[in-house]
Amino acid sequence: MILAMKHSSGSRSRASELSVQQLQTFRCVYERGGYAAAAREMELSVPTVWQHIQTLQRLYRTDLFEKSGRGVVATAMAAKLYTQVTELLAGLDSTFDLAADEQGDSRPITIVAGVRMMMEEIANPLQQFRQAWDNPLVLREGNNQVAEELILSGEADLALTLEPEHEKASPLIHFEPAYLVEFLAICKKGHPFAGSSNCTLRELVKHDLVVTRPGTHGRDALDHTLHRERLTANVVAETDNSGFTIACVRAGLGVGVLAGRVNGELCRRLVVKSLRRHLGERQIAFMWKKGRRLSPAVQSLVDTIKQSNVG
Repeated sequence: MILAMKHSSGSRSRASELSVQQLQTFRCVYERGGYAAAAREMELSVPTVWQHIQTLQRLYRTDLFEKSGRGVVATAMAAKLYTQVTELLAGLDSTFDLAADEQGDSRPITIVAGVRMMMEEIANPLQQFRQAWDNPLVLREGNNQVAEELILSGEADLALTLEPEHEKASPLIHFEPAYLVEFLAICKKGHPFAGSSNCTLRELVKHDLVVTRPGTHGRDALDHTLHRERLTANVVAETDNSGFTIACVRAGLGVGVLAGRVNGELCRRLVVKSLRRHLGERQIAFMWKKGRRLSPAVQSLVDTIKQSNVG
């Protein structure tokens, strides 16, 4: 398959020599850090992989990789091309989804989300979606790190997670606002924090805390705020998701900190206090591979989840 890109006459003649497989080879070499590893991944010979890269270097008139031990290191130019090439390939992949939808092929849609999110905010919209579409749904649990891995590997079509801070957002992923949640502190009835009249961070850190592990967006937000306020938390349990945090709080491990809604179903019979004044609200965002054009079915699912969580 040959890609023709519309630019100046000089660019057009070079672009007409590009093939999709050459771009896929470039992406694989970049990600695997070597020709041999890329060859195994793509089931090609090493000379074929090498030839693809040589062709690209000739067309772009620059070095893309430099030898380093038994592998290669990407040049600065390769790093810039990688983002654009990955986006371009994602767009090409999505054309098959569009064609499948047009032909009535109701392929499965894989969604990644947290346990609490799945049970409190997504389940009803999924049921509404299924009333209008025949596509089976594959539901996978995962925090923001897992969601990103599954989206980039092509194992998931869509994910929902707390929107990352701008500097931590992957350039390969598109983030689409979905709905707002707020930070909460939760504890068992009878816990000392439950009777506290002041729901402040200074009061919060007096107690054992159950929070998500470092690297998750919710934990990062909490740590940054505590650092700014020069407060130290006594974290007794770290979890992968808010659902686990709630379970630990029910077991009496401590006060949980999570992003959600005050009237959330999973926190019934627990004391729930808003931390909005201290940690603010956070955007839940959809994630999908940048460059991908959503099929009508996936776009309908996105719209249904948004509309169901308005207000």
